[in-house]
Amino acid sequence: MMFLLILASAACVAAAFGRGSGWPTALRRGMAVAMVFAGFAHLAKPDPFIAHVPTWVPARELIVAATGVIEIAFGAALVGLVRHRRGVGRLLAAYLVAVFPANVYVAVADVDVNGQPGGVYRWLRLPVQVLLVWIALRSTTTDTASLKSAHPAIASESRRAVSGTTGVSHPT
Repeated sequence: MMFLLILASAACVAAAFGRGSGWPTALRRGMAVAMVFAGFAHLAKPDPFIAHVPTWVPARELIVAATGVIEIAFGAALVGLVRHRRGVGRLLAAYLVAVFPANVYVAVADVDVNGQPGGVYRWLRLPVQVLLVWIALRSTTTDTASLKSAHPAIASESRRAVSGTTGVSHPT
């Protein structure tokens, strides 16, 4: 739940100092901070994350390190790749779905994860993952207000796409 706490805290800070950019932007920024934090945690203290990978899976340490790097990259992409924000959100949602079986494994196999409470907590994490997928998708939808501040030409193109006009005249 530390991830959710970091995401919520960072989103609140982003909303407070975001110059009226709205909750989707604040959630995206919060998700970015949480992903970077989680990625570095994978690299600095891998043991709890290794416990999420069944023992029969080879190269568990390498998998955890790789997912840490991937999570840091997602965090950076959420704030840096303005033109590809929707695609980043979809890829992040797919990633969150792909790692969901690790949380199911911990809950079903009653795996003790160092630093995490046991019991019902393992099961509570499962619906939280669904919430994270929703945040990844919702916070990266194209909104012309945030795009306009990033680059006016992108916002103009986005408005034309929404209205169905392309700016190109076609002979009838």
